[in-house]
Amino acid sequence: MSEPELRSVGMLQSVVKENSNVEIVILTHEYIKVRVQGESNRWYQIESRYQGEDIDIFISQQPEWSLSVTAARWQNDVISENKYSVDLCLHPKNQQLPIGDRIVSLVLALYNDIKTALEIPMLAQFIVCKREMLKEIVIFQDTMIVTQEMVMEDHWPFEEDIDEQEETDDEEEMEMYEAFERDIFGVSSNEMAALHKSWEDEIIEISESQKREIEDDFERQEREKQEVIDFWEGMSDKLLDK
Repeated sequence: MSEPELRSVGMLQSVVKENSNVEIVILTHEYIKVRVQGESNRWYQIESRYQGEDIDIFISQQPEWSLSVTAARWQNDVISENKYSVDLCLHPKNQQLPIGDRIVSLVLALYNDIKTALEIPMLAQFIVCKREMLKEIVIFQDTMIVTQEMVMEDHWPFEEDIDEQEETDDEEEMEMYEAFERDIFGVSSNEMAALHKSWEDEIIEISESQKREIEDDFERQEREKQEVIDFWEGMSDKLLDK
């Protein structure tokens, strides 16, 4: 690793140390794996592998690192990367940052996944998906969802193909994406728009509900602490009386 990368990894370690819901699983000079539990209680696994030096040294001196995000509702699904885990096409905006900085930006976004989902509909769709539904999904992308059936039939467009289709008619492209959503959720485009609205409302409700749970849990812990204090004060008084 270069000096900037080593400093960025140091920052990553500091972030992990301050957050109990973030864990560095593997950290070497060529492979980094970080696991995160978001506010929604969903689990995310960020993996990065060293791919070699950039070909054009005049463009960038930073080593080439791959970056991928696996997500699931249960921690074990993410660890084993089984059929209930999915890939999320999430990437930091600035791809030129050292790898540690790029991972930190993803960690913070996924740790606060409910807030992030309000800005990224793809993440919102993942959060509200039931575990059984995830079994049929392979990848969540910005423009579409890739299912197992689409992969098996080998006719679904990769992101590169979508980029090449940017010059095609917008209406045809929209119809294609709406068809994908209908295949997965069995609803029309108008119903899908309503679903997006309900997803957003549900995420806000989840956030408020979790805040109340945190407050209730904090109050419970405080009561338990006070009960322990009262008990030992009573025992101390009895001992002094004797």
